[in-house]
Amino acid sequence: MEQADPESNAARAGGLAKSHGGTLGASGAIAQRLVIGDTPVREAVKRLISEGAFEALPNRSARVPLLDRREIQQILDLRILLESNAAALAAHNITLHQIEQLRSYHKAMATAVAADDSQAYGKLNMAFHFEIYRIADNRTLARLIEALWLRMAPFVSRTRSLMTSDPDQALRVACGQHEALLAALQTRDAEAARAAMREDLSALSKIDGYWEGIEDNNS
Repeated sequence: MEQADPESNAARAGGLAKSHGGTLGASGAIAQRLVIGDTPVREAVKRLISEGAFEALPNRSARVPLLDRREIQQILDLRILLESNAAALAAHNITLHQIEQLRSYHKAMATAVAADDSQAYGKLNMAFHFEIYRIADNRTLARLIEALWLRMAPFVSRTRSLMTSDPDQALRVACGQHEALLAALQTRDAEAARAAMREDLSALSKIDGYWEGIEDNNS
């Protein structure tokens, strides 16, 4: 079977969860709502269950896995570790053409934030990040990163809405760190790229409202 594109997998997970309130019905019901065939939906849901984006329920239904604060922080810590390493690898491999492609994503993100378009921002941010991970040229690393994005896809979708509801915060948290990352990639400074990616991802949990409504099971 052909491997789906990482951005498509993560976007599909977040989109389906958002459309169906976190719990999906049987594949036939989903297909009717989305006006597409039953088989593609069944295959997509099966793939997302196998990759951890959804968990199976009785009667061929599925739901978004319920993550508590500790689990979210653990996934975020792993993302920071792996994605900052990928940024360092990309700094060694990147070409001028690829830098320009990343800059075009970055500029388009700023436009999306100014227009309060969280959906466009999310797609562009994902494209920006996964382009860097492709440039890193480490397939195993990229698959691990994709798995973590899939696990957090519905939560990331919620976070995007928080960011674009405050354009100044969104530009500061996301686009500001992307500027530093682009500068590091431009100069092929692997350690600066690593640090910039670490700061980019670490800033997520500092967004106003990020932890609101998330259960804390540490107590």
